[in-house]
Amino acid sequence: MPTEDLFRPAAETAFRLPDGRSPRGLTTGGWVRTTGWLQVGRNPVSSVVVAALTGLVQALVAAAALVRAYPVTAGVLVLVTPVVCGGAWKLFTTRLKPASPARNTEVKQADELSPGDVVRLFGSIGPIGQVTAVEVGDEAEVDFRGGLHRSWPRDRTVQVAELLG
Repeated sequence: MPTEDLFRPAAETAFRLPDGRSPRGLTTGGWVRTTGWLQVGRNPVSSVVVAALTGLVQALVAAAALVRAYPVTAGVLVLVTPVVCGGAWKLFTTRLKPASPARNTEVKQADELSPGDVVRLFGSIGPIGQVTAVEVGDEAEVDFRGGLHRSWPRDRTVQVAELLG
């Protein structure tokens, strides 16, 4: 039966930002929920802006139908709906289902990954994990902080990302 070394610090299993804080959206599995899937160049577009623009489009369609009968209501709808949609999304991604903003920085092959790399787990969008170990054989066996493990073809394209907060 193995014994526990009480004097050795426990292995760090949690993902940490460079300033030592835990990222918003850190799961018990060690990966991080993210926002920021839309980028213009290297600059992520805030998902709050996307939610507000979506609300604006829906409000414009509804206002077009209401403007003859209820012009004031149509105007208020166009002004209020984007704010409500953006605010609701901000609340959702900070309090209800926390997520950290992230941006993609480069692309690597799975066999080029190294410990410390922060990568998207499922393509170019979605959650992020931090690589702790890579073994390259017929496939790249990649271990992530928190215990997650992935087995990828060596030539699989992996999106390296950066957490922004």
